[in-house]
Amino acid sequence: MKLLRSASLLALVLLLAISTRAEDEKAVETKSAEPAKEGAEESSAPAAAADNSDSTKTKRGLHHFEDYHHSYHHPIHEEKTLTIIKKIPEPYPVEKHVHVPVEKHIPVPIKVKVPKPYPVVKHVPYEVKEIVKVPHEIPAPYPVEKKVPVPVHVHYDRPVPVKVYVPAPYPVEKKVHVPVKVHVPAPYPVEKKVHVPVKVHVHVDKPYPVEKIVHYPVKVPVEKPVPYHVEKPVPYHVEKPVPVPVIKKVPVPVHVPYDNPVPVHVEKPVPYEVKVHVPAPYPVIKEIPVKVEKHVPYPVKVPVEKPVAVHIEKHVPEYHEKHISYKEPVFVHKEIHEHEPAHHEEYHHEESHHDFGGHEH
Repeated sequence: MKLLRSASLLALVLLLAISTRAEDEKAVETKSAEPAKEGAEESSAPAAAADNSDSTKTKRGLHHFEDYHHSYHHPIHEEKTLTIIKKIPEPYPVEKHVHVPVEKHIPVPIKVKVPKPYPVVKHVPYEVKEIVKVPHEIPAPYPVEKKVPVPVHVHYDRPVPVKVYVPAPYPVEKKVHVPVKVHVPAPYPVEKKVHVPVKVHVHVDKPYPVEKIVHYPVKVPVEKPVPYHVEKPVPYHVEKPVPVPVIKKVPVPVHVPYDNPVPVHVEKPVPYEVKVHVPAPYPVIKEIPVKVEKHVPYPVKVPVEKPVAVHIEKHVPEYHEKHISYKEPVFVHKEIHEHEPAHHEEYHHEESHHDFGGHEH
């Protein structure tokens, strides 16, 4: 970004310089054109006409001639003619240099401090023995539960088989809802209690009498006053700590002078190391009490309900003979002719439909 900014600034400066240079050149050309016109007026008419037509063209030799003319003063009477040979302008290629910012990568050396000689760390994998603690069982006495089936004698009465008779067909109770008509008078009388305010005249005296309660002392004469027992304060013992002097025995060294001191031998025990042979390792048997459950068979009384006689109604079907009249059917035979096909054979079976006791056959 910095390079681009610097390049753009340089391009702007160059453009300004070129523009100022072009303006200066134009100003010089205009100044040189004015004396050339004055000299052309003194010359011939065709030369003047050519000057007027091409006054804007550059006249490079006139400027130097004017300077030379002004530097050397000649007599006024000398007249000189100036011939100007002009070239015909032809188009020619003009190369214009346009400055374009070009980014150039300049490698900058970066110094990296490397200690010589520098340590090279190389990771070499190697086997490392790792102690893995694996749980292993230690033989120890543990309780083993063994299920031993023990026959248990259960006392029970002799059950009597009771056969429950189920009638077939058995009665099925079906609830049939019978509509019951409830007489409701129409229109239905509805009793509604309507509260009506009733004014009651209360007699009030005017002016309204006001009763004022005035308390006054009433002295009740008492002939014989009754003695009244009044509790008297009872003395209560309160403990008060009293300072008591305490004699404290302090041992004081007392020097007893004696004539001849007698040396007395005093035994002083000196600790010394005693080596005891201990086998390592050695088995230690430690008895651990373990509770063992023992199954003791014991009689278990199972309550058995005694069969109680239950009265059950037994529905026995009754058979009644019902005589139904029956008439044998009469078959009518029809002759079959030869021209009639065989599949049109019909037998007319006459049956009499009668009402035999409300049954149809």
